[in-house]
Amino acid sequence: MDYVKCSTATTDSRIVLRENRSKFELINSEKLQVEKIKVDGCLISDARPRCDWVLVSNEKNKALYVELKGCEIDRAIEQLKSTLTYTRERYSNYNKKCFVVSTRVPKHGSSMRRRCLDFYNKTKVTLCVKNVQSIEEL
Repeated sequence: MDYVKCSTATTDSRIVLRENRSKFELINSEKLQVEKIKVDGCLISDARPRCDWVLVSNEKNKALYVELKGCEIDRAIEQLKSTLTYTRERYSNYNKKCFVVSTRVPKHGSSMRRRCLDFYNKTKVTLCVKNVQSIEEL
């Protein structure tokens, strides 16, 4: 696990991650240093499930896990769980939050709420599922 090789530090006020039509935007109004860690194909390059990015603020003690996806929500959830397990030791004292930004999210009905609750019960991490774009404040 080469976190240094897979990380880029930035103090941009807007940090944007895109893949196809999915977009995650982190608002960094205080311009704090944020590490953008490329997980898929860098930090984890074997066949195991993994999310796309982890955004880390040491000053805010936050780690945000991001999966940009087409329509396979269940696969995205598995990728996030796997990455949480893989990075558990490094970010054990961080406040963690996971995001799935999908191009097609099923209606935010009871089944989606159940998935988010189940995810929280298994990982103790909040899961947010958004359609096409997600904006989060650091």
